[in-house]
This record gives sequence, C-alpha cells and structure tokens, in this order.
Amino acid sequence: MQPSGLKETQLNNNNNNQKVHPQPMEQQQSINQNPEAMEALISNLFGNISSLKSAYIQLQSAHTPYDPDKIQEADKVVISELKSLSELKHLYRENNPKPVCVSPQDSRLAAEIQEQQSLLKTYEVMVKKFQSEIQNKDSEIKQMMEKIEEANQKLKGNGRWWWWWWYGVS
Repeated sequence: MQPSGLKETQLNNNNNNQKVHPQPMEQQQSINQNPEAMEALISNLFGNISSLKSAYIQLQSAHTPYDPDKIQEADKVVISELKSLSELKHLYRENNPKPVCVSPQDSRLAAEIQEQQSLLKTYEVMVKKFQSEIQNKDSEIKQMMEKIEEANQKLKGNGRWWWWWWYGVS
C-alpha cells in the first residue's frame, strides 16, 4: 500500500494535466456543431426579417398620405429591427450566441411568435391603408353625387326658365 501523501501527489499531477474551462464545454461549441442552436438562430433571423418587412411597410404607408409623426415612428421601428439583425449577425460571428430563451425550443417558439406578430402588423397596416383608400373613394363618390345633384338642380331650374321664356315670348 502506498502512503496517502503519494496518492494526493498523483491526483494533483493528474489534475494539473487537465485544462480548466471557465464555461461548460456545451457552451463553447460553435453554432455549426449545435443544430438546435443553429435552428434557433435561423428562426430568430426569419422572425427579425419579418419584423423588418412589417416596419418597412409601416414606413411606406406613413408616406401616403404624408404624416411626419408616423414617418418618424416607423423609422424608429425600422432602425430597431436593423439593430436586432445586426446583433444576430454579431452573435453568429462570435459562435457563442446568448440564449434569448431558456432552451432552443423556446427560442424557436419565440421566433415563430415574433414572425406571426410581424405578419399581423403587416396585415394591420395593409387593412388601414385599404380603409384609407375606401374613405377616399367614398369621399370622391359623395363629391360626384353632389355635383350630379347640383347639375340636376341647374337643369331643373334652367328647364323652367326656358319653358317660361318660350311660352312668354310667343
């Protein structure tokens, strides 16, 4: 049997040969080696792109009719979405993404929710645009109806005058 001091020395020597990792090995894997992390990143990317698309449509709709307040608000949203995309790019380049949610599955669900919300915003913007167009068309119809009514009144009025003039002269 070896003395206990020798065992401790051998254990210490064995421990010295091992590298100490400040983070668990799982977190040091690159995104390419972790398919779940890659899927989460791609889901986030698609969600952000959908949000950017929605924000851009809001920016476009703020120009027709021109509304400076809406333009500034939509511009801020576009900038925010561009920043989010930039952050994703940096995370990918670092190969050590910070988890947005507890697990990659949660991250994928969050990205899907974000994408659906962006699509909903896009549809809401389009509905508002169509409602605005409908109001404009209704306004045009009312103006045309008023012009028709005025023209009918003039014709009725002129018709009486012509009849009176015709019968009065003869």
